[in-house]
Amino acid sequence: MAVSLYHILPTPYGGRSAFAREEIPEGTPVLFCSAPYATVIFWKFRREVCATCFAYAFESGKSKWSVKLGEDSKGAGGAWFCSEACRDVCVQENELFEGQGIGWWTEMNGVFERLMTQMAKPGKQGQKPSTKIAPAARLAYLDDITAADVTPEFVDQAWMVAEDVSLEECRNGWVEVLTEFEMDTARFVLDGIVRKVAEDVSPLFPALDHLPSGRDGYCAGAGRWSDMLELQDNELPLVASKPYILASRIRIYRFLRHLATSLSSQHRSRSGTSTPRGGSESAPLVSFTFADKLRDCLSSSMEARAIMARDHGNVFGIWDMATDDEGSEMLGWGAYIFGSYFNHDCSPNLKKVRDKRGIQFYALRDIRVGEELCISYVDETCPSVVDRAKQLGADWFFDCQCARCVKELEVIAAAA
Repeated sequence: MAVSLYHILPTPYGGRSAFAREEIPEGTPVLFCSAPYATVIFWKFRREVCATCFAYAFESGKSKWSVKLGEDSKGAGGAWFCSEACRDVCVQENELFEGQGIGWWTEMNGVFERLMTQMAKPGKQGQKPSTKIAPAARLAYLDDITAADVTPEFVDQAWMVAEDVSLEECRNGWVEVLTEFEMDTARFVLDGIVRKVAEDVSPLFPALDHLPSGRDGYCAGAGRWSDMLELQDNELPLVASKPYILASRIRIYRFLRHLATSLSSQHRSRSGTSTPRGGSESAPLVSFTFADKLRDCLSSSMEARAIMARDHGNVFGIWDMATDDEGSEMLGWGAYIFGSYFNHDCSPNLKKVRDKRGIQFYALRDIRVGEELCISYVDETCPSVVDRAKQLGADWFFDCQCARCVKELEVIAAAA
């Protein structure tokens, strides 16, 4: 992606960030991310938030949206939309080849919903293992690990065991219960993996990265899997700071692999029977089912692990107030890959505003050449450096060292 206003460069404190390569006047639109690579609307809000544009029903005086897409033969699954136009956009984006429909998408959502319903019924999570000791017992030691245990080798070994355990669970059934946060995270990870698999099976699968813009490099789409992998891998520092997260993320992966195993192979695609959307020639004759491709992808933990290693520090909340997230309720979150290069500062020079399913970033003030472009991860109007630090530590796992925080901490220290 060409970027006209800034470079992506290493920072003195680690990682990479965006730095202005020319003067940027106040009010200048700096970046528009047209869509997230992966997203999740929290389960409890799924009927109230449009699955395409994220419009919130209550802001339109409604209790829920009435336009629905999907629902498998057992009445499960589906998504809700604010309009038929948004529903049609969803169909277009999830149809691998024109005219083949999105039966695979409907079935996948239906299986996910049924598994969630089963987990809500104690003792009915799934078929009980035939062995006396559940396969997951091999991972019980993760519940007691400390930061001192966390090394790259330790984490890699845990994921290797998880792949073996999940294979046994595919044969014997799922018997654990995910927390509400884990279920939402699983939906987010699944969304990212589905996009990756769709990209693999259909090279012309839309990444929304060729949309028109008023300025070269200003408009960026959802991106592709290679763009996702360019984001910083935060797995090791995150697990070291919160060791319990490793067991949680492994449980999410195992659940997703079981979900893929539960899908049928009835929705077959033949890439040579029709012209892929956007192409002028038919692709070579290849027959596949999306369920099989998804199972192949989840036979290894690599892709799910890669998404979870990047999600926490690289996602943006979807709030019920599109213009300002202060004092509003978060309805879900999305990975806006290209916007993730804007780091945090308690005195930000960029402001983010949601524009339907996209996010707009613009300059809050005049920005000098070479200046780092930053947004605020918290409410920057909060006057207490202590309160801001608590939120950043709890939600983002770092201690802010921006100029504002350093100055305010010096004042507190001098007064002590």
